[in-house]
Amino acid sequence: MSRSIRWFWVGSRDAVRAALEAQFECPPTDAALASAAAGDIVVIESRATAAQCAALPTGHAFGAVSVLKNVRGLIVYVVVDESDPIGAQLARFCLADGVLTVPACGELDVSVLRTSTPAARRAPVDALLARLQGRLQPGQEVDSNLQRLLRFEREDSLLNRLQDEETGLFGGAYATLKLDEEWKRSMRFHQPLSLILLDLGPGIERLEPARRRAVFAEAAGIFLNECRDIDVLARFAPTVFMFLLPGTGPDGAARLAMRMLDMLRERLVDVPGLRPACGVSSVPSSDIPDRRAFLAVAEACLHRAEESGAGGLSTTWQ
Repeated sequence: MSRSIRWFWVGSRDAVRAALEAQFECPPTDAALASAAAGDIVVIESRATAAQCAALPTGHAFGAVSVLKNVRGLIVYVVVDESDPIGAQLARFCLADGVLTVPACGELDVSVLRTSTPAARRAPVDALLARLQGRLQPGQEVDSNLQRLLRFEREDSLLNRLQDEETGLFGGAYATLKLDEEWKRSMRFHQPLSLILLDLGPGIERLEPARRRAVFAEAAGIFLNECRDIDVLARFAPTVFMFLLPGTGPDGAARLAMRMLDMLRERLVDVPGLRPACGVSSVPSSDIPDRRAFLAVAEACLHRAEESGAGGLSTTWQ
């Protein structure tokens, strides 16, 4: 790459960093990541240590990507191992601009950098916008697609209104909509569907605001890391999160719930009042005739797990 470039590195492997330095023809900047702006490149290694991830907005490799992409024009790549079965999917789910893979035996694949760096394609797009500029004047009778897009960008989108501010995940309104949608799809196509309700514990709400936001951000990163891109994640109540798992039966849902509980206890071990608990319900089941019962069973299981005292997982409400 011949153009002058500023790039940030969040990672632990010297060989990967060296390959990137050779490709960019310069070392990473020493500037704080918070100063990253349009045109800069951020490369995050999925295996970065906790200390290195501390510089990220959420303190988590994948969770930080969607936050960084809120900076218009900022380019974000994620480095994943070729053997990682879900790393690339998670990176794309979080809106990364590209995924750099590290083979088990071999060097970092940097080909995506050559094809994804915007310098190669920015000039033609700028020329196109310049030609269209004269047509984008207010008062014209014809409302072009580009005019509509620009107008929608200035408005508060529906997705933004449905998004939870503290976690970046969707909120309860979206969860209710998706619960109805996934229930109908499951019944129509006779496919299994599982629902997890996960409560972080009432003590989280008593934390001071900045600490509470940090806990929620870390939890959201864990959830994104553990779930598939087809799963529905939402903050359903102040400390309760909902997970809808299409095509997943009770055993798969229980395994996912246990992984998330284990990761929460490991990553948030120093958080006072953290007592995560999960309730799981799955269909088809003779005990669950409709979506209200589907949610009620999950909630009853959650209460049973919470009543155990130490928190944990319950898949039965009886």
